[in-house]
Amino acid sequence: MPKVIVDNKLTKVPNGTLVVEAAKRVGIEIPVFCYHPKLQPVGMCRMCLVEVGTPKRGKDGQIEKDAQGNDAIAWMPKLQAACTTVVSDGMVIRTDTNQVADARRGILEFLLTSHPLDCPVCDKGGECPLQNLTMAFGPGQSRFPAESKFHNEKRVPLGDLIMLDRERCIQCSRCIRFQDEIADDHVLGFNARGRGLEIVSLSNPAFDSKYSGNTIDICPVGALTSRDFRLSARVWEVKDYPSVCAHCSVGCNILIGERDHEIKRIVPRENSAVNEIWTCDKGRFAHHFAFAPDRLTTPLIRRNGKLEVGSWNDALNLVAQKFAEAKSDVGGLGGDRAANEDLFLFQKLFRETLGSNNVGHRVGWSASNAGAELVRVYGAGVGTILGALDKSVTALVLGADPEEEQPVIRLRLTRSARAFGATIITANPRVTKLAMHAKQSIVYNYGTEAYFLLGVIRVILDERLEVRDFVDTRVTNLDAFKKSLDPFTVERCAQIAHVKPEKIRDAARTIAQSPNLLILFGREAMASMQNDDAVASSIAALLLITGHIGRANNGVVALYPHNNSHGALDFDLTSKNKSASRAMYVMACDPASDGDFIKPDFLVVQDLFLTETAQIADVVLPAQSFAERDGTFTNTERRVQLFRAALKPVGASKPDWWIVSEIAKRLGAKWNYQNASQVMDEIATTVPQYAGISYTALAENVKMPRAPYGQGNPSDEPTDIAMGDLENVSSGMQWASVAERDGAMKFELTWSEPSQQSSVNSQQYRLAVARSLYDRGTLISKTAIIQPRVPAPYIEINSLDAEELGIADGARVRVLFDARVIEVNARVDGHVPPSVVLMPNNLDGTAALPMGARVKIEKV
Repeated sequence: MPKVIVDNKLTKVPNGTLVVEAAKRVGIEIPVFCYHPKLQPVGMCRMCLVEVGTPKRGKDGQIEKDAQGNDAIAWMPKLQAACTTVVSDGMVIRTDTNQVADARRGILEFLLTSHPLDCPVCDKGGECPLQNLTMAFGPGQSRFPAESKFHNEKRVPLGDLIMLDRERCIQCSRCIRFQDEIADDHVLGFNARGRGLEIVSLSNPAFDSKYSGNTIDICPVGALTSRDFRLSARVWEVKDYPSVCAHCSVGCNILIGERDHEIKRIVPRENSAVNEIWTCDKGRFAHHFAFAPDRLTTPLIRRNGKLEVGSWNDALNLVAQKFAEAKSDVGGLGGDRAANEDLFLFQKLFRETLGSNNVGHRVGWSASNAGAELVRVYGAGVGTILGALDKSVTALVLGADPEEEQPVIRLRLTRSARAFGATIITANPRVTKLAMHAKQSIVYNYGTEAYFLLGVIRVILDERLEVRDFVDTRVTNLDAFKKSLDPFTVERCAQIAHVKPEKIRDAARTIAQSPNLLILFGREAMASMQNDDAVASSIAALLLITGHIGRANNGVVALYPHNNSHGALDFDLTSKNKSASRAMYVMACDPASDGDFIKPDFLVVQDLFLTETAQIADVVLPAQSFAERDGTFTNTERRVQLFRAALKPVGASKPDWWIVSEIAKRLGAKWNYQNASQVMDEIATTVPQYAGISYTALAENVKMPRAPYGQGNPSDEPTDIAMGDLENVSSGMQWASVAERDGAMKFELTWSEPSQQSSVNSQQYRLAVARSLYDRGTLISKTAIIQPRVPAPYIEINSLDAEELGIADGARVRVLFDARVIEVNARVDGHVPPSVVLMPNNLDGTAALPMGARVKIEKV
């Protein structure tokens, strides 16, 4: 811990600390433009120049003393960049001298010679570091003639979502470095030189990245703006409300920027345990559904074959009457986009009031949700942070494609590997982007997860790499498990999985020898779990024989598809019956779009829009979006996070929990919930893993952004404020797994025979169904700005298969399976293995694709 003095203030900092960060330890903000704490320092802008001195040493190497007996300081002859200078013991730094002030003033004057003075119309005005630092350190007036300013293009579409003002750009390279270092999308670069140096897109389509919006946040000027917020409001007119993203299961913390009861923008809210300061473009831009013109605003009741506007009282009374007549022959589907409070009351209505256990959530993408018991028992220990896994942690990512399904988790795993030395092993039936950062990348046959895992287990047991102390005291049934495993040699498992035996051995040794192990399993692994019990039992066995349970950075993480898939499983919405009832209540999902929904005698739909299911309903109830009410979601790491209302309700819409409660009361239930917080209080007393969770506990650390310099206390130090540069915020409350709550509990190794692998004949291919981050889902379809990002339907085919079929890249092909025929364009690449074709689900004409189906491919 070197001791350094900054402006006569002594502090200790860790080895390797930069001067700019050391100064923050004593409350001094050194002004910067190119420097950002999440990016590698480059020293390009020179705004952070300071005086630096180090202890003066004599010829004997000893530190010399001055006349007062203090260490003599040898000052460097020139100012040094605080963002690239690493502190050393005894270093002295001056940030407030005349020489430093002159340098800052000179840098700002140079920048302004090429920068337009259009602050009154610039979106960054009010939160602009250049504006703030000019006011604090710049010259009072310019010596440069206005007519000599360098002019450039001011409205350049850098991509579908981002506009570039080349005149405002100060060439700090933050956007380029973010794309290279964080997003790993090398799509931006510099072109030309001198005053004509400019940012350009290097990709086709332009700015092809799922994280492009983050460059707006970290841009220190108004050069990059979003195409939906641009020129729509001034930042001081926008009120920010802390919330949680309502799309995937990452649960990115966000700020909803509201003005005139509309969402003007969404920006990330810093939470180092969840999303750091980033969010994906889907979470940032796909919010227009909240105030879409076709939102449901009043209850609808079917009369004479047509849905007509009705009152809440009439609609609720009719629902209660029909449910009472059906008695226990009522089914429910509660979508995993609904909040915890909604889902809890939904299942309570069915189980306690209606006497029916027929309540589920598995519709659409959630149809393959599996592994809930694994997570409940062996979930990753409290304190696990996927973006801060160090070299002691091995992360096995099984049957998952985080880049498309949970993009920010891909960012966090990449950061752990790059910055902290975590070991990533990807095991997947196809190549994914995360594999680029994996120490080992394993591609196995579709549906053979169990064989791959059993091969790994066999290596560990054969080579006696199991943790004997843990196994002897905490694990039972090992001998019987070994006997069942005996026929499954490494070679046999490798042959079935189509993986080289040495790859399985290497992975097994890495896993067994790692102090910590996380297993993250995704949608493709979950699809196999539903058809093969051996997948889940093998994951459990692997954790148990290596002792990787019950503590932070050990256990499993399920990469579920939606913002509250975990909540749906936590409250046991697991029935698989879609429409086998006299009456049915559908909340926050659209089973009819799957194509196999049979309408019951009486159907109630509760949603934001008139979905396919709502169009055939007898009663339609208008719900509020996440932006209009309070609630909680449980994210992929089991963190329960609070979101707050930011908008006024649309029309007469109501929160889902309120609607469910009103139906229950009309059926005789003595419910009296006044707000969502009271529902959470009951959850905490009735659902063991949610014990101790309350709105008070969740909200106590949620903070708003610091006021930018010049808008708060006049004595505030100047600082580079970008959206996301916030005070500490709550990381939510993570519930503990069974293994963590009971440190002495014994676990039984259970055996499940892996399913037999059926062969595919030479005329057929196995269909792998993938997810595209942007698809034709209801919420995305309401945001016009996102539509260019939604790909046309396509099929990926291995180059060897394509050559055999005479199919070129981009050719039109016909896909035949069951009774369906789909025509799409072909993408010929090496991402999918031979005899397998891959299609993203839920694009135009590709809804409800069956994973693993046998298909034929014909050239059109």
